[in-house]
Amino acid sequence: MRFDTKDIIRKLIVAMAGLIICGIGVGIFLYSGLGVDPASVFELGIGNVFRISYGTSAAAINVVILVIVFFLDKSYINIASILAIFGIGYTADFVNFVLGIFLKGEQHIIVRLILIIIGLLIMSTGIAAYIRADLGVGAIDLVSEIISDKLKISYRGVRVTADVVFVAVGFLLGGAVGIGTLLAALMTGPAIQFLRPHVYKVTDKILKKE
Repeated sequence: MRFDTKDIIRKLIVAMAGLIICGIGVGIFLYSGLGVDPASVFELGIGNVFRISYGTSAAAINVVILVIVFFLDKSYINIASILAIFGIGYTADFVNFVLGIFLKGEQHIIVRLILIIIGLLIMSTGIAAYIRADLGVGAIDLVSEIISDKLKISYRGVRVTADVVFVAVGFLLGGAVGIGTLLAALMTGPAIQFLRPHVYKVTDKILKKE
């Protein structure tokens, strides 16, 4: 089969753009101080223990998971797994830093709630674009996928359990848990579903899908 270099490059552009957009959303979540998505709670908890930034913690966790997956079944590792190491975490760190410069001082709860909604919508947009690139999933998402495949059990059940574990462990380690965490858990799926057709219209032009 002929290897289409241009097609791969277009997919990489869409995937990386999706990851960066997702990182912007997570950064806004972080700045709100009202909690983040389940995986980020865990990453923040690890960052708190080792006194490192969210971006560095996310990258380190991704690397550790990929090393484990490599020895378990390297067929699960894909391009997106590598891109996700740096695409989301360091973007979130940067956005959080920039917001701290322009929005100085303690923000009113209404402003923080608005930031959560904006962050959720941006994050969901990034996820939809990242999925459309069809280059696989990041290391954190591989955890649920591999457990589901190997144990032959429902992915949805595994994912819900994994999210609960991420939140519980992250909270115990000092991760930020709040209304943002609940909203992310309940609304990310519906938000992606709502935004998907609009995101696909844009990404399909880049991917040159018929």
